[in-house]
Amino acid sequence: MIYSKLTSNIFLLFLTLSFSLSSAFAQQLPGQMEVKEDFSDEELKEFVRVNVALIPVQENAQEKMVEAIQSSGLTIDRFQQLAQAQQAGNLRDAVETPEEVAQFNDAGQKVMATQEKMQEEIQKVISDSKLSEQEFQEIYVAYSQSAKVKEKVDEMMDKEFNP
Repeated sequence: MIYSKLTSNIFLLFLTLSFSLSSAFAQQLPGQMEVKEDFSDEELKEFVRVNVALIPVQENAQEKMVEAIQSSGLTIDRFQQLAQAQQAGNLRDAVETPEEVAQFNDAGQKVMATQEKMQEEIQKVISDSKLSEQEFQEIYVAYSQSAKVKEKVDEMMDKEFNP
């Protein structure tokens, strides 16, 4: 149960990180990127340790985002619907009232501020670790794209929480 919740949280964290990391990789590496798989056990253990340290950061930010959305007068589902409509370029068709636009804008600004703060905290945890940002990114990409690396990291996570 704990491992399942942790895996879910790591997945959410990876989604959050993917925006910043994928743009960083897009800037660094043109074309198809080769996935490195030959990480040492120590590197993978540090990757696991960093992710464990990031879980409370992500959970705290998630709570603050939920509070921001709800305090703006929207439900989470409605905020997500409006955010999807905005991304698709048809927010105007999705909103029901001018007040809802104001609520969405208010919630959106608060959510973005929370995400920026979370990104800073994530960067600090990574920079305080034994991994460089590039090493963390390489392992992150390998975890996302290599069944071999994913299996090994998941096994280490399982051992971390079920000794």
